[in-house]
Amino acid sequence: MAIFHMSFSNISAGKKRGAIASASYRSGEKLFDQRENKSYFYARTVQPESFILSPTNAPAWTQDRERLWNEVEAKDRRANSRYAKEFNVALPIELTQDEQKTLLTKYVQENFVDAGMVADVAIHRDHSDNPHAHVMLTNRPFNPDGSWGIKSKKVYILDKNGNKTYTGSSKYPKSRKVLAVDWDKKEKIAQWRHNWAVSVNLALESKNRPDRISEKTLDSQGLDGPATQHIGINSKRIERAAFNQQVRAYRQAQAVRQNINEKIAITGHFEAMANQLSFAEKHMITNLSHELKTYVDLEHLDDKARMLFNWRNSLLIKHALGEDVSKQLLALDQQTSSLEQANELLNKIVERTTKKIYPEIDFRQTTQAERRELIKETISEQTVFESTELKERLSAIRENLLAQQLLTFTKRPYTSWLFISNEEQTARRSLTQILEEHGQDLIDLKTVRRGFLETYSSDEQDAITSGMKDLRTFEEVKQVIMVQYDTILKAVFPEIHLEELKVLDKEQLYTALVYYNPELKPYSLNQLQTLRKDPPSMFTHQEHQQGLNYLLYKTELNHIDNSHLQRVLNHDGTRQLFLGECSEDSQISSKQIMQVQNRLREQVSNADRYRKLQIKNYEPINYHESSPSQYLAHVLNGAIMGALYGRSLDVSKTSNKQKKDLQESEWEMTKKKRQHEHGKSHQTEARRPSKRI
Repeated sequence: MAIFHMSFSNISAGKKRGAIASASYRSGEKLFDQRENKSYFYARTVQPESFILSPTNAPAWTQDRERLWNEVEAKDRRANSRYAKEFNVALPIELTQDEQKTLLTKYVQENFVDAGMVADVAIHRDHSDNPHAHVMLTNRPFNPDGSWGIKSKKVYILDKNGNKTYTGSSKYPKSRKVLAVDWDKKEKIAQWRHNWAVSVNLALESKNRPDRISEKTLDSQGLDGPATQHIGINSKRIERAAFNQQVRAYRQAQAVRQNINEKIAITGHFEAMANQLSFAEKHMITNLSHELKTYVDLEHLDDKARMLFNWRNSLLIKHALGEDVSKQLLALDQQTSSLEQANELLNKIVERTTKKIYPEIDFRQTTQAERRELIKETISEQTVFESTELKERLSAIRENLLAQQLLTFTKRPYTSWLFISNEEQTARRSLTQILEEHGQDLIDLKTVRRGFLETYSSDEQDAITSGMKDLRTFEEVKQVIMVQYDTILKAVFPEIHLEELKVLDKEQLYTALVYYNPELKPYSLNQLQTLRKDPPSMFTHQEHQQGLNYLLYKTELNHIDNSHLQRVLNHDGTRQLFLGECSEDSQISSKQIMQVQNRLREQVSNADRYRKLQIKNYEPINYHESSPSQYLAHVLNGAIMGALYGRSLDVSKTSNKQKKDLQESEWEMTKKKRQHEHGKSHQTEARRPSKRI
């Protein structure tokens, strides 16, 4: 069971605790104390896992544990100097060791290192049921040039005329100490404790574990259970287990009662909300429900939208087969119009409901789709989510919506890549234009600090926030597309140089591999050259006929037994390769192939027109009709072959060049020899006496 334990303390000279000795004990490493001129070493049966995290402006020597803490002790020489701050934290046993380390590293980096501290981390695993960590933190910040900064400074108390003030006859003016950092404030420690609980709970949720921890006391959580005390791993383990079981049972019973009371209150709350609908809205909902033949609410309308989409596809297939579906299309258009009206009405109700139930939600930071999903979950679970859970719900909703969008993008990766790239360029241009007006650039946003946007107007700040969010989303989508390509290419060509391939090259090679190598077996150079010269037929005549019937809307995809053929028919590129293979089947007429190609052109054209209406700046990108041999000859060109087998091809090119150079050298030598012999014969003729007539 996950527990919350985090205690902070100071390592100071006043408490007779040295920084070197403390670091040696926690890390299990032998360290030499220059001030005391002796070494410290504490032997351990299980060696701790230790590492150091440093801020960007800290010098490189902070990664050396011995030098780091010797420098700290040399800088602070007073009898009551505080060398370091330390916290001890229990790690959740529900996570693996690697997950525990990742969780702790991220937490320390975000909460302490990014604030300017050097963190010396030591993870102790002496007992499998008590993993914990000791983290020593420097108290003194670093200046931008890497030198030590100040902890505090003295500020004189001045009167209204700006003169120093004194107490009585004292010759020393009044002053007060102003801290350079806020690391010693109680509020900061409370914030660090809260952030640890949030980090652990997010990690447990990602593992689908029900356990949760909190830094709050039972009273502040509204629980009546007795407060527990941290008594160590080896103290009264059996009694503590029995006691915790009793407390757990008591809390479960209390939670049941609390849930019943909450459901009663929330049910009344939702009934009151429903009564707030105006008469006109209630009348409209009644009419729309009658027209759509379903109740108008968030859940039913989503199902209705999917049903209308499938109905439209079915009618288009019947229309392509020559059936008269004009009446059905008219009814479909009427229901589509009613669905749009119902969605507009529900969106208004969602906006009003969100403002009433969740007034803390910033509409500028959330989309309408996210708020709609939130209200849908609120109504479905009959629960109004509170602060932390509300943030978690919104985060999960964003991830789900993004996953749905990514699934859409990966169906046509290259087209999606071009579209995302164009949108990314547009967002960058918009951000650059705003920043240039203030003498800044996009690079400045990577190192943004507090107060960076103070000179910007509220509209400009909103535009920058929205633009940065869009850029992060575009980057995630492009990363997913690249993973889709690279996973397939790396499986078949482990030594491939992916950085040498363009996105179009990856798309074309990816298509060829999906078609000709469904098992993704590694290809050798000889196999690839054989594939290029003589592409094999992947399907039988019967499967050719099944695929053509599907493309002519004469059969369903699930009626095809070959799963590989199903995948081929679902992808634009592999579908063209399939048609090229069918055209080489002597038992299939060219008329049937032409009929399928015309049908596909019409389908692609309709799809592109629809996308142009729905998506701004959409550019249609489609595959050309091509035979397998033409396609492979184009795909497996010099650039791609060089990326696949760069070294072997380079060696081959080098050897061929050497042979060619040798032949040219031999030819030049032969030529010069002949010229030399020819010159000798001319000289001999010149020396001979001429005949007289």
